[in-house]
Amino acid sequence: MSIGLTVLLVIIGVVLLYCALEKFSNKSRADEIFGEWQRKATVDPETRRRTIVMAGHDMERVERLLANARRNNPDRMEQWYWEKILYDLERDRGL
Repeated sequence: MSIGLTVLLVIIGVVLLYCALEKFSNKSRADEIFGEWQRKATVDPETRRRTIVMAGHDMERVERLLANARRNNPDRMEQWYWEKILYDLERDRGL
């Protein structure tokens, strides 16, 4: 086999590998975007209201608790974070 043909086959192999990796990468990004959209779906208004009331209407506290819940429990739906905060607040209050 000539050197020119070998180089051509190597280049074709590299291009095919790059295309396959790019396709896989785009699929992963699409899955990531969909997951993010799904997690940020709307929160039940009653859950939101009860959580804010339990936090004493302190929105900075609610945001801090949400940030901690998101950091400690990644890849959950937004509703789950609000329910977790509400549960923790009620537990700490002894309700």
